[in-house]
Amino acid sequence: MKTPALDISTNYLGLELRSPLIPSASPLSEHTDAIVDMENCGAGAVVLHSLFENPQDNGQSDPEAYCEEIIQAKKRVKIPVIASLSANSMDGWINLASSLAHAGADALELNIYHLSLSSDVPSGKVEAHYVEVVRAVSTIVKIPVAVKLPPFFTNLAYVAKALEEAGADGLVLFNRFYQPDIDLLSMGPGYTLRLSNGAENRLPMRWISLLYRQAYLSLAASTGIRTGPDVLKMILCGASATQVCSILLQRGIPWLRVIEQDLRQWMNIANVTSLKETRGLLSHRVVEDPQEVEREEYRRALQGYSRIDIPNSYRDEGALHS
Repeated sequence: MKTPALDISTNYLGLELRSPLIPSASPLSEHTDAIVDMENCGAGAVVLHSLFENPQDNGQSDPEAYCEEIIQAKKRVKIPVIASLSANSMDGWINLASSLAHAGADALELNIYHLSLSSDVPSGKVEAHYVEVVRAVSTIVKIPVAVKLPPFFTNLAYVAKALEEAGADGLVLFNRFYQPDIDLLSMGPGYTLRLSNGAENRLPMRWISLLYRQAYLSLAASTGIRTGPDVLKMILCGASATQVCSILLQRGIPWLRVIEQDLRQWMNIANVTSLKETRGLLSHRVVEDPQEVEREEYRRALQGYSRIDIPNSYRDEGALHS
């Protein structure tokens, strides 16, 4: 019997991609040759390294060079090139977004990070800032706009809907911040980079599952995507694409081929022939009360740690004090 052909194509931000594998913004995409390698290794699209608005001199961090990178990348690859922007002023968001779109970017990913340390600023005002940025940018540019979000919102479903109404075409869940450690030798901050691991993808998996169909946005999973099963799980939960970074920094760009091969193998095992037809199959949209499911899963997780799992030393110590 002939094995059915596997379709790993997907649609993200209205863009047709050959696969859901998207190298996310990182130093890997700083050079056009590396972007060509990404395409050759199976990437469906690529997010360029982020362009930051420079707060030190009230200027911009080399926007001309960044736009030239977009132009050169578009000349050499056929996959969509997504620009990544992180500004710190409304003028920066508007002017830089316009320049990136004019340079030929196929889409724009807004890396918004608004940290308020004032006890006088309510959470609603922080959320409103995200909405204002998206509305301003989406009004100026004609290309799709995605928003890379942190997970720290009281009601993420409300924020997602507000961003959609402001003009966002997609969400990237989630932005992973590299919080500094403490260097005891220098008695100051330590900036050792800690790459993500597979256990961290549970958070985007959960929220993509909950948000699927609540807001009609393209959803991309980010953080802890390392294997083919990771990709397939995200698609089943409702993701249109998966962004890959840490594993490529560790293993190199050719590891994209390994992930794709792994994805195809698991599609065969799970009897999945098309990612588009399978997207969202296991999302919480089929559940009338996802909150009740959350409570039940929490209860079962706690019950999974029975007394037999507790190390003997702790169990014996408890008996001594009883």
